[in-house]
Amino acid sequence: MPLSERYRRQVALLVEVTPFVAAETDFALKGGTAINLFVRDMPRLSVDIDLTYLPVAPRP
Repeated sequence: MPLSERYRRQVALLVEVTPFVAAETDFALKGGTAINLFVRDMPRLSVDIDLTYLPVAPRP
């Protein structure tokens, strides 16, 4: 499979699951792929989901 087709399929999958991630208030998308898809079109060689767990409490 050509790299461009692989990239397109990975992006399609990411866009498909994004609403499920967005529905969870405890997580936020971050990282280069999120910036590339939702803020600015930056060249990328990889597609991944970087999540941050928001309700982090200090350790006892």
